[in-house]
Amino acid sequence: MAAGLLEVRDVMTYPAIKADEDASVAEVAKGMKMSGIGTMVITKEDRPVGIVTDRDIVIKAVIEGRSEVKVKEIMSSPLVTINADASLMGACKLIVEKGIRRLLVIDDGELVGIVTLRNIVTGEPEHVRAYLF
Repeated sequence: MAAGLLEVRDVMTYPAIKADEDASVAEVAKGMKMSGIGTMVITKEDRPVGIVTDRDIVIKAVIEGRSEVKVKEIMSSPLVTINADASLMGACKLIVEKGIRRLLVIDDGELVGIVTLRNIVTGEPEHVRAYLF
């Protein structure tokens, strides 16, 4: 990394909190509340396959009266990822190109975090406390 230039790893939120694709929307919402987060990575056989936000839950499930559906029915997919050592400029460019607000961060082929517009604007990482639900 060049002096003064930040990489995605420097500002990402970690760890990325995950939920299985067969979890109910209600379970995922409870996990988000307990962890103080608004985004969860959705997995199938422990591999990331989608992402769901608190906004997705409200728009795609609650308003339509579908709170008991499985989260895989409302998740966004396919995922857009970026390497942990990518520049923040590269992350910004990808976010704009794809018209999204979050990128999953990959390091050595493994999910390590999420970088959001907020992380980029503030230049600060967030650490998520662990939870059980």
